[in-house]
Amino acid sequence: MKRSLFGKLVALLLTLLACPVLAAPSDVGVILMHGKWVMPNSMTMLARDLESRGFVVSNMEMPWSGRRLYDVDYQSALKEIEQQASKLRAGGAKRVIVAGQSMGANAAVAYASSGFELDGLVILSPGHFPEGGMGNRLRSSLDRAKSMVAANRGADSESFDDINQGKLRSIRMTAGTYVSYFDPEGLGAITRNIRKLSKAVPVFLAVGTSDPFYPESKAMFESAPPHPISRYAAFDSDHFSLPKLVSGELVKWLDAYAQ
Repeated sequence: MKRSLFGKLVALLLTLLACPVLAAPSDVGVILMHGKWVMPNSMTMLARDLESRGFVVSNMEMPWSGRRLYDVDYQSALKEIEQQASKLRAGGAKRVIVAGQSMGANAAVAYASSGFELDGLVILSPGHFPEGGMGNRLRSSLDRAKSMVAANRGADSESFDDINQGKLRSIRMTAGTYVSYFDPEGLGAITRNIRKLSKAVPVFLAVGTSDPFYPESKAMFESAPPHPISRYAAFDSDHFSLPKLVSGELVKWLDAYAQ
């Protein structure tokens, strides 16, 4: 009996050694980024859902939060994302997914199109379109900021207009910072930047059917470099509620990605 049990244990061990080793969720780090004028707690429910599945999550406060209000330029914001990615990798993450909602989605695409290293991209309720109608409404502020930069006054602060889902707000920041976020040819031009990702990575794009951008969202998804596990998903949701509804489908996609 003892020899028989020993033989079974040896056979089981040999079988396990012969099986391919699959990546665990804990090998995948996810950077979450909130939307404009809010705080990371807007992503807390999604962060907890991902953590409960074993993914390592960084839910960071970004420069466009309600507290920081563009306290650094867009290039510096991307460096903050890179710092979080480095921390996740140093902590054992073998792959890093960069994810965001609204302005956070804009930043995720800006990061991916700027040559930084990442392994996947999650775009939730994409927002902030200086290359579109928002840019037309803010043209006077942008022209004023560009004039200040041209006059070597880019470090001077003034009040410039911003828009979040139709709501107009005046925010004080430096002229150079304003241009970095609101130039229709710059880092904020999400529909243009997604066409020039530094490499083809899996993309998960989710949008609510009540989101103003919903009609154009599928075309934006299809403009990204194709990848076999990229996925587009539409939900019965508005722009702001999507992070509370998307976790189930996002977790399924991440589970498949982790294999």
